[in-house]
Amino acid sequence: MLKNDKDLVNKILDFCLKHEIECSNLYLKMLGNQIKIYQTEINYLKNTKPLFFQKKKLKEHNKKIEEYEQKIFNAYNSIGEEVDLIFEMQNSIDNTSK
Repeated sequence: MLKNDKDLVNKILDFCLKHEIECSNLYLKMLGNQIKIYQTEINYLKNTKPLFFQKKKLKEHNKKIEEYEQKIFNAYNSIGEEVDLIFEMQNSIDNTSK
């Protein structure tokens, strides 16, 4: 492969990686919004907690809170994976630019 061809391929790959990084950043913003929504739902559930003698409703209420907390946990895990992916893509861009 000629040097010009190799440079062109590297530039195209860098462009694609930069585009993927932008998409990943948008995905991170979406995950952040999901976390805010789940946290709002948890706050609402905590404010509308059934009385202590309503055991069945209280059990369902606590189960919903646990589900939202698990969704928040999963979203944070997804954020961590996505950030790792962004770092890998950025390192690839930096290595090809040299």
